[in-house]
Amino acid sequence: MAASDPSAKSGSVQPSVLAQVRSALGELFGGGAVGPDMQVALEVAFGLLGALAQADSIVTTHETEFVNALMEEHNLSTHARRIAKESFERGRRRQIDIEAEARRFVARFGKGSSEVERLYDALLRLAAADERIRPREREFLVAVTAALGFEAHALEVRLSIIGHGSAAT
Repeated sequence: MAASDPSAKSGSVQPSVLAQVRSALGELFGGGAVGPDMQVALEVAFGLLGALAQADSIVTTHETEFVNALMEEHNLSTHARRIAKESFERGRRRQIDIEAEARRFVARFGKGSSEVERLYDALLRLAAADERIRPREREFLVAVTAALGFEAHALEVRLSIIGHGSAAT
């Protein structure tokens, strides 16, 4: 995947952030055949990651490397990688309905399920990875919070847990 901002600084993916997101996503992805649950998980998770990365209008090299490293860490098969990359690009180009995709995920895995929790946590950690959450990223997170079935206050509670309180950054 190419970054949409050629002037963005290239840097290595922060291992701690990658480890946190990998941990958050847990068993959603695995090697081997892509079944219906994994297909939905890949399409929605990487689509939302792409949309979140584009939320501030610039997909940095860091974000692109992060997504590539995430695919590596989960040992995605060639077919699963293709789904993930295509989904990330659809999200990045804003060719997905963020709320509809989140609802599709909830419909597949169930409100309050561990899969929904992991996806939400991964999105929050990616948003907070650069140590600031921009207004458009916050708007994205507000929409996803509701669509995933969480109460509105859950966003601020969870952001404070990972070190990003209610102050706009």
